Amino acid sequence: MRVAVLLIASVLLASSAGPQNTELIPEAYLALKYVAPPDAPSNTVIADRDERGDRLIVTGRALDQGRPIAGVSIYAFHADADGLYTRDGRNSDENARLFATLRTDAEGRYRYETIRPRGYDGLAAHVHHVVTATGYEPRLCDLWFGDEPFFAPRRNAGLPLSEGEAMFVRMPTRDVDGVWRVTHDLEMLPASN
Repeated sequence: MRVAVLLIASVLLASSAGPQNTELIPEAYLALKYVAPPDAPSNTVIADRDERGDRLIVTGRALDQGRPIAGVSIYAFHADADGLYTRDGRNSDENARLFATLRTDAEGRYRYETIRPRGYDGLAAHVHHVVTATGYEPRLCDLWFGDEPFFAPRRNAGLPLSEGEAMFVRMPTRDVDGVWRVTHDLEMLPASN
């Protein structure tokens, strides 16, 4: 399953059809393997320094109307520097090679270090986050990099780079050491029962 294609389609359909109750996560990502253990760290490394690609640090917080939420499970995964999730020829994003499980700390913060992925199938590079917490809707949130050529037409037209509740576009910055950095806060959605 290529989750990025599903999310783009749902965002485009949602924005053209107006407000509606849309599915926030494909059913496959509700499996327990996508939930962080209770003692998971809030800071981890997905791709070590031996992994080919530019270094990337992602930081953020899980929030409920600005209030930090502790203990939120985040399963982060992405393609590698060649745009591949796996090396077995199937390229299944459900079995991504580069992934980690985290839980937000007492201040709702999380951080991970990895490599900047490459986009695939003509899409911009992105990182997926399966986000779950008691009392909140489970979600699959994608972090897209706004400096990718994919977004040039929208940037040039002065249009917003992201819409909806699943696709978030952020502009990364590069520090003096060449490390890409991006902040992505996760606004939690209270469960609708």
